[in-house]
Amino acid sequence: PQPLRFVIRVPFCTRLCDWSRRLYSHRCAWDQLIPPDAAFVSGSWIKAISGKTFPVLNPANGTLLRSIPSMSAHEVQLAIASAKPTQKMWAKIPANERAGIIRRWADAIREHQEVLAHLITAENGKTIADARVEVSASFGALEWYAEEAKRTYGSFVPAIHVANRRQLVHHQPVGVVGVITPWNFPLAMITRKVGAAIAAGCAVVLKPAEDTPLSVLAVTSAKLPAGLLQIITASRDDAEQVGNELCINPGVRLIGFTGSTAVGKMLYAKAAAYGKRALLELGGNAPFLVFQSANLDRAVAGAVACKFRCSGQTCVSANRIFVQDTIYDEFVRRLSAAVSSLIMGDGSLPETKLGPLINKAAVHKASCPTSQAHLFNLKTKHAIRRVISLPACFILQKVHNLVESAKNSGAKAVVGGTLPNAGKFAEGCFYPATVLTECAPNMACVDNEIFGPVASVIRFRSEAEVIDLANSTPYGLAAYLYTQEIRQAWHVAEQLQFGMVGVNSPRVSSIEMPFGGIKDSGIGREGGQHSLIEFMDVKTISWDLDSA
Repeated sequence: PQPLRFVIRVPFCTRLCDWSRRLYSHRCAWDQLIPPDAAFVSGSWIKAISGKTFPVLNPANGTLLRSIPSMSAHEVQLAIASAKPTQKMWAKIPANERAGIIRRWADAIREHQEVLAHLITAENGKTIADARVEVSASFGALEWYAEEAKRTYGSFVPAIHVANRRQLVHHQPVGVVGVITPWNFPLAMITRKVGAAIAAGCAVVLKPAEDTPLSVLAVTSAKLPAGLLQIITASRDDAEQVGNELCINPGVRLIGFTGSTAVGKMLYAKAAAYGKRALLELGGNAPFLVFQSANLDRAVAGAVACKFRCSGQTCVSANRIFVQDTIYDEFVRRLSAAVSSLIMGDGSLPETKLGPLINKAAVHKASCPTSQAHLFNLKTKHAIRRVISLPACFILQKVHNLVESAKNSGAKAVVGGTLPNAGKFAEGCFYPATVLTECAPNMACVDNEIFGPVASVIRFRSEAEVIDLANSTPYGLAAYLYTQEIRQAWHVAEQLQFGMVGVNSPRVSSIEMPFGGIKDSGIGREGGQHSLIEFMDVKTISWDLDSA
């Protein structure tokens, strides 16, 4: 394919000149990895049958990165038809051989890790430091699953009522898996799901997020058998029919999804109507508890890392920061100082600590569909709840409106809290790091997942009170607490109704540990020693030896 042409404005500063040359080199490498206007089906790069494409934009400046085919249910059917025979052959391959192939895929990602990190930053906007961590996590997940592929153990169960009966519990791959992934971790989220599925012996038909399809396309063809991983790209207009086909097509036996709770429930209901299992990682409203015994320096550093990583656009971001009233003012002072030092800008620049939000479109109300434009008048909590389920193009406006609603309700923006002035931020999708104090539990910024760089700080008096406040949400993905009292740490961690709890740590995600939530935050677990079981059927074999 012909390489894309990029216009590089070379700065006068020598350091930026070097940065521009490196960026140009990375973009040339992207062209080698991803053919133009193509997705990956049946081991080949193909265009949409309709000929339709959609743009992938850099959220830092609005520039076009690539046009990608917008596929339909018809291409999904072709992908499933190709995946079914591949899956049957793949399941018969010895586990050690499957592990070797998965490991070679991990090696290919490691080989291109710097190119892929810059690609993630370009399409997602996150800082290059965060992108490098994501790439490392991506091939790390595949290496973990390569080893787990050899450990899908069954069991022997003695019969308790019948002599000469032998009973076995056997695990077999479920078949073809349909996977739909989000834009906030465009590579790591895919390897975490796809790696487990193929290690278990499944084939995968994947629809990546329309905002960030390039990262997975860049690694799709590397080292995997044709038909094992199919990539269906689709615009927002065509995404519904693609998801619908994955749910209703009998060739798909399990749906894996990460995204909003509203969409996850719709997919779950549709899949259940066709007797399919689902693996769902959905929304969160993570509480971050700081008790008076906490090491404040560690608590502030943890809050900044947990809240502002990826500009607050992660499902495990601290959304509600509860601080005991005896240390509230000092914590706010230190947090404000730390947040004020975060440099906002293009994520590819090494000094940037806060990149843009995912999409620019919602800044201009004229670009919003008429049927949804009225939702931006956010005078009621009900209206704000409706905005939570809107697509990514409404992220920036949603964040801004939640902040304005909080200020109108009595919260104080001690850092940030306003849209940035024009100038170098005019073309991007930027919202400054914000600290809101004097927030109340009934405010919309506390009641809803913000998914942006906004820290809402709430006072509490007692341990019992804050446990009730933390649990007063339908979500249950991640929670965090900071204390130096061992009894309190154990007690609170056990009482918090969340699937993952970080104690004196802002990190709850590690591939060797199960990742997932309870309540409205999802079903099933990814990672950990039992992750492959999610993609397998459990079969009972009962054998009477007397009949042989």
